[in-house]
Amino acid sequence: MLPTCLIIALGMALSKPETQLPQQVRIPLTAASEIDLGEVVARLADATGRSVARPPDRIVLPIRGPAGLLTRRMLAESLGPDTSLALQGRELVITLDPRLREPDRIPDWQRRLDQLAARTEREAKRRMEYGMHALKSYRPNDPARPTVCLVHGLNSSSGGFVHMIRPLEEAGFGIVVFDYPFNRPLEESSARFRRDWRAFRRARGEARPWAVVTHSMGALLARSYVEDPKEYEGDVSTLILIGPVSQGSSLAKTQTLLQLLNSLQAVEGKSHADALAYLGDGLGEAAADILPGSDFLTALNLRPRAAGVAYHILAGDVGFMPLTTRRRVETQLLAMRQQRGLLAGLARLVSPELSAQLDELCEGTGDGCVSVERTRLEGVTDHVTVHANHAELIRAPLFFQDPGPVVCMPHLLRWLRADPARSVPSR
Repeated sequence: MLPTCLIIALGMALSKPETQLPQQVRIPLTAASEIDLGEVVARLADATGRSVARPPDRIVLPIRGPAGLLTRRMLAESLGPDTSLALQGRELVITLDPRLREPDRIPDWQRRLDQLAARTEREAKRRMEYGMHALKSYRPNDPARPTVCLVHGLNSSSGGFVHMIRPLEEAGFGIVVFDYPFNRPLEESSARFRRDWRAFRRARGEARPWAVVTHSMGALLARSYVEDPKEYEGDVSTLILIGPVSQGSSLAKTQTLLQLLNSLQAVEGKSHADALAYLGDGLGEAAADILPGSDFLTALNLRPRAAGVAYHILAGDVGFMPLTTRRRVETQLLAMRQQRGLLAGLARLVSPELSAQLDELCEGTGDGCVSVERTRLEGVTDHVTVHANHAELIRAPLFFQDPGPVVCMPHLLRWLRADPARSVPSR
């Protein structure tokens, strides 16, 4: 027969409420190995008997790789020390300390859930700014005021065109801008452009084609639609590519590192930006897609140019490296190649790639981001090179506070006036 004290202890253990045991909340990953932040908030609230408003839109964040580490770190800091996170297969498992249900801890837990829900809602509202937006100058189907759609590039937004918009409007054009999260994979951003382009035009009953003006990476989004024979609807009259990364840019490698550093600072609270904006908009996926020879670029450049579309390319040749510096670097590299041993082997290994990278940076061969040669596109004969750097081509306001003159504008207006919008052909 068991001692009385042992019986009492055993009874207490068996009668211990289930809520005193650690609780696990499992969040399934998406097909892209991301998590829905709204789902995280909702499931945690349900599991702990809390009431929290569900965010108005679906916000997904990466959960694997370097970006995933930052996401998990952000969540861990948001949820506090009474939780732990782990990846198990295709699920994010959040383990809750049973003490979360204790009366003195409930207010703090409620506050943390409310704050995470509020941040998610703010992020959802911020993302609503993405898409196709008409400025006041836009007039659908007005032949006296043809439409120009502006598409920005990497590390930018439609605000980068601010110094170009007024001259275009004064010249008689109506403006529509397209904003998108520039760090997401380009397949995703291209699909977004195609979807929003069609939805916007159909909602306004557009029957006339538009001119599209792009800067840098924006050229790839526009081309991904215009040069897709299955998707293109013949509704673009002119495609003007300013500083396009047609054949890629080696300097895109620095973008991933920059975004990781910015995201880390945001997660740690060392910047004014919300970490959700960085994590949700991607961390270098687009930069990987614009590296020379990427799968995205290879597939896109295999397509022919779209029939009936007037293509124009404007490149710049003001890099950040003087020609004398380049010659010194190449002379030193040549001397290393003529030696024996490890240094000679390394010099021979880096020579081909280094030459292309120097083209992007050097005065006379690149604009500081992309080389003149890599802006070229097979089948496009109207290619003009001007003395300007990548940002100066559109007079990006981040570097140029005053409104002008904008280097690209004379060429832009000449091309737009030469290619008036026509009716969309029936399919």
